[in-house]
Amino acid sequence: MTKTKFVLLVTFLIFGSNIAVSKEVSPTSNSATIISMTHKQALNFAKNLIAQGKLIDARKVLLVKPYDVKELEIERLYLLAQVATLEHKYNEAIDIYYFILDHQPDIPNIRFRLAELYLKQEDWLRAEYHYRLALAHKDTPKEIQHRIKYALYYIRKNKNWNLWFNIGIAPDNNVNNTTSGEQCVMTMFGVMCNTLDEPEKDVGLNTMLGGTYEFKLSDKWRLRNEFLVYNSKYDNKKYDDTYLYYVLGARYIYDKGDIFFGPTVSKRYLGHKAYNYSTGFMVETNYDLTKRLNANLTLSYTPTYYDDYSDILDGDVKGARLRLFYALDSSKYLIFKTGYEYEKTKDETYTNDRINFALGFGAELPYGFHVYAEPSVLFTNYKGDRWIVKDYEFKQVKEKDFTQRYSISISNRKIAIWDLVPTLTYSYTDKSSNIWQREYEKSLIEFTIQKRF
Repeated sequence: MTKTKFVLLVTFLIFGSNIAVSKEVSPTSNSATIISMTHKQALNFAKNLIAQGKLIDARKVLLVKPYDVKELEIERLYLLAQVATLEHKYNEAIDIYYFILDHQPDIPNIRFRLAELYLKQEDWLRAEYHYRLALAHKDTPKEIQHRIKYALYYIRKNKNWNLWFNIGIAPDNNVNNTTSGEQCVMTMFGVMCNTLDEPEKDVGLNTMLGGTYEFKLSDKWRLRNEFLVYNSKYDNKKYDDTYLYYVLGARYIYDKGDIFFGPTVSKRYLGHKAYNYSTGFMVETNYDLTKRLNANLTLSYTPTYYDDYSDILDGDVKGARLRLFYALDSSKYLIFKTGYEYEKTKDETYTNDRINFALGFGAELPYGFHVYAEPSVLFTNYKGDRWIVKDYEFKQVKEKDFTQRYSISISNRKIAIWDLVPTLTYSYTDKSSNIWQREYEKSLIEFTIQKRF
C-alpha cells in the first residue's frame, strides 16, 4: 500500500497532538521524527485533529500531498473543506466542494454541505437548489432529510428579496415570424396574387431585469412586491418590444410551501408605440409534494386593453399554469410544464384558447458544465371563422395552429466573472397551421449573461 511520510517537528506536532514517540530530540537538534502511515491512517489522524479543534495541524496533515486513489482524494478534499468551514472561510470551502463536484457531480453529501454554506451566506436560491438535489438521493440519511426539509422551510421564511438580470444578443433568422410565397385568388379579371413577406434576419439585444421584495407582517405573513422589465432591440425598430409588469400582494408561508396572491398591472410597447395594457389578479402557490417533487401552480385573470385595436382585441385572458420540478438524483432533474389560457376578445374571430406542454431535462456535468434541454408544444384554436385565400378563392375557416419548439442551453460556472454566468441557447421553432400563410420556421441562437443576487 502506498505510504505517506509526514515529517513532523517534535516541538510542533508531537506534543501539540499528544502523540507518544519513542525518539527523544534535543531542543538544539536539527533532526526530526518521521511518522510513516497509510493514506487511510493519515485521514483518520486528520479527523482526530479536527475533532480536537487543532485545525492548523489538520490542514498541514491534509496538505502533504494529493492521493492517487479517487475515493481517498475526495475524502481528503472533503476534510479540507471542513477545516475551512470551521475557520469561517466559507468561500474557500465552497471552492473545494465545487472542485470535488467538477470530477464527480453526483455526491449527495457534497451537495448538502454546499447548500449548508450557502445557507450561512443567506444565498437562498443556491442553497435551495443544492438542498433539493441532495434530498433526492436514495441513500441520504433520515436525519439529513429532516434537516433539509427544515432548511427549505427556513429559506421560505427568510428570503425576503431577490434581484436578477439577463443581457444577451440573439441572432434571429425569422424575426417577423412569416413564410414566403404568394396567395392567389381567381377574380372576374383573372388570377390576382399577393406576395407574402419574406423572412427577415436580424440580431436582437435582449435585456431583462426583475426583482422581489417582501415586508414581514408576522411570522408567516408577508407583503410582497414583484416587478419585471423586458426589452428587446433590433436594427429594424419596428420589432422592438418592451414589457413592464408589477404585482403587489400577500404571501403566506407554511411548512411545505407558500401561497401568494394580489392584483397585477402590465404595459407593452411594440415598435416604440403603446400596444396594450392590463390589470388583473393572480394566485400562485408552491408545495413540496414529496422529497423529490415540488409543484408550482399559478392562476390568473387579466382584462387587457389595446391602444389601436380596442374595438377588435379588447377582452380578458384566463390562465392556469403548472410547473413540476422532480429531482432524479443529486445531479439531474426534470421540469414538466403545462398551461391553459382562454382569451376572449370583442371580435370572436380572435377569441382563442391555448394549451402547452413542455418537458425539460437538466444536469450538472463534470468540470462545471450545466446543460438544460426542453422540447415543447403549443396548440392554439380560434373560435371564430376568418376569411382566407385557399385554392384560388376566399373561404371561411377557424384557424388551428400547432407550434413545436426545441431548445438546449449550456453554461459553465467556472468561467463566471463576479457571478455573471454566460449561457448559450439554441432553439428551433416550427409552426404549422390549417392556414398555410401563417406557418413558419425559425432558428434562434442566444448568448446571454445572467446574474442573480
